[in-house]
Amino acid sequence: MKTFRRVGIALMSVFMVAGLAACGDDDENENDKGGIGGGETGGLKAYAKCPDGHHPHLIDLGLPSGTKWSCCNVGASSPEGYGGYYAWGETEEKAVYDLNTCLYYKENRYVHIGDEISGTQYDVARVKWGAPWRMPTLSEMHELWENCSRLWAQQNGVNGICVTGPNGNSVFLPAAGDRRNESLSYDGSSGYYWSGTLDSGDEIHAYHLGFSSGGWGWSDYSRFNGHSVRPVAE
Repeated sequence: MKTFRRVGIALMSVFMVAGLAACGDDDENENDKGGIGGGETGGLKAYAKCPDGHHPHLIDLGLPSGTKWSCCNVGASSPEGYGGYYAWGETEEKAVYDLNTCLYYKENRYVHIGDEISGTQYDVARVKWGAPWRMPTLSEMHELWENCSRLWAQQNGVNGICVTGPNGNSVFLPAAGDRRNESLSYDGSSGYYWSGTLDSGDEIHAYHLGFSSGGWGWSDYSRFNGHSVRPVAE
């Protein structure tokens, strides 16, 4: 198992739980369909849970900033779907994830593409899904961690965490693992989700949200790794 760094990970045991719980389902509510189109900012309407199987939906967790989280990952067609794996700042998947294939590693150093790429041309959520979808910032990941509870759970047989907000609404983050070199590792046991925020101390690492059955928190990690992305919107 990888060892997460930073203070957020050091506090993960606060949320430790035993066993597996059910996180939710995809039941249709014929009286509450929709998600993309007609409702709120950018043509998106926020929901308490997915009203139907036509993902993505914007889920209101009742966070102080008003930020809403998507019901599923970029590249996934359901909340429990793993979706795609993306190096930080890249918008396409690839067969190999290392420094040699990193688009922004040139002449033995990383190319600076910004301290915050959320909502930019380097943001896979914005490129794939369009505005107002974007990668979460580190502060938004911290807000999620600080205000929500975490439960190791299964949804449709897939391991992950059920993240429940102050208003009782939840999103499911599958334990999709990560990609390094040619391999997928830790799928089913851990999840790694990029933020759009570069580590202010260097060009090598960017921040992500990581979790396992034992806890969750934020850390920084090498930019060339292939991680999941869970979009947000206002």
